[in-house]
Amino acid sequence: MLIPGKIYVTYTIYFMLIKKILTVGLLIFFVSSIFAQRVKRKGTTPIDISKNKRQPASNTPAFTMEQLVGKWQEIRRTYKNNSPENFTDTNFLNFTSPSNVTTRTGNNQASIVGEALIEQPGNTLLAAADVYTIVSVTDSVMVLDNQEYFLHTFKKTNQFWYETFGKLSVKPDVYKDPVSVKISDVMGKWGVYKRQAKPGAIKPPANIIRYLKITEKTGKNSAKGEITFYQSEQSKVLPCTIKTTSTGIDITAGEFNWSLFTYKADGKELIFGDIGVMVYFAKPL
Repeated sequence: MLIPGKIYVTYTIYFMLIKKILTVGLLIFFVSSIFAQRVKRKGTTPIDISKNKRQPASNTPAFTMEQLVGKWQEIRRTYKNNSPENFTDTNFLNFTSPSNVTTRTGNNQASIVGEALIEQPGNTLLAAADVYTIVSVTDSVMVLDNQEYFLHTFKKTNQFWYETFGKLSVKPDVYKDPVSVKISDVMGKWGVYKRQAKPGAIKPPANIIRYLKITEKTGKNSAKGEITFYQSEQSKVLPCTIKTTSTGIDITAGEFNWSLFTYKADGKELIFGDIGVMVYFAKPL
């Protein structure tokens, strides 16, 4: 004969056992799911191998030419160690479109019109005859590294300060007559810190010199070393030979050759090039 009270106790115990079994089962499933997503060797950091692991972001350029469109005037210049540099040759960059720029140095220099682009990787900005590395860009401030000595800080403006003066009658500082130099006058390691080009003269492909390292004399009027230059938006470093002439220097690097006039070579500064195309201003490295 069945007793109701005993039946109730029996079913209560039965349901409690089922509840405990389900709880333990869920706990085991939860723990095993965690370990299924984390693989760990002794002494190493756990690696997430779950199917829902987020994929890394795509490698997109940090800056675009559209950000640079407009007028930018240099307001600050510092050395790489952050010490300030007093300067009068203010740089002006006017990106008239995402692919075109007009550059100017100082208030009495001719403007240079050329192509503009950002080379990746490295955020290298090619602006007509100038080469920079973009450090940062906001809506109003841009910082550029000239890849040589300085960091240049530019402020975006609606009008360059020299434009408020009207037409200037000051003539640019031009080196008209080449000077004769000896091979000893150009020996050393030179870094180009400024370039002046005739408007419209710089058109790709252009071999723009950045560094000239003349390290070994090979004759009365000859030496050899290394040249660094930009060619078709790419930096090239090649061994070279150099020969002095009555009016300048001839540089040969493989299939490339430069016949350049010299305008100054006093050991502190080397100015060379062609006033009809481009003039380079270099200082010892």
